[in-house]
Amino acid sequence: MTATAAERRRALLEKIQTDGAEAAFAAALEVCLDRRAPAPARATCATTILRAGGYLNIKPEDGAPKEPHEMTAKELEARIAELRRATAGTVDENDQSGVFD
Repeated sequence: MTATAAERRRALLEKIQTDGAEAAFAAALEVCLDRRAPAPARATCATTILRAGGYLNIKPEDGAPKEPHEMTAKELEARIAELRRATAGTVDENDQSGVFD
């Protein structure tokens, strides 16, 4: 029985996502490690590897939280509440000393 076009496409896509991805990574890594390779080629391969690894599209929830100047008022309020919960019981609310005391 002959495979349908859809079955052939699925099989090809599986090879691309496995064998092809592994070969592409190996080739890109080889260029990155080759000190004789032109700098633009090395940079392109490095960027490709980082992008494929998800390092260039890290979302705030994946990595560090947003900086305060990047937050909306609601985000600031939520972050302040989160910090208050995290430090509950560790800070003396009645302590009147300052930074220079």
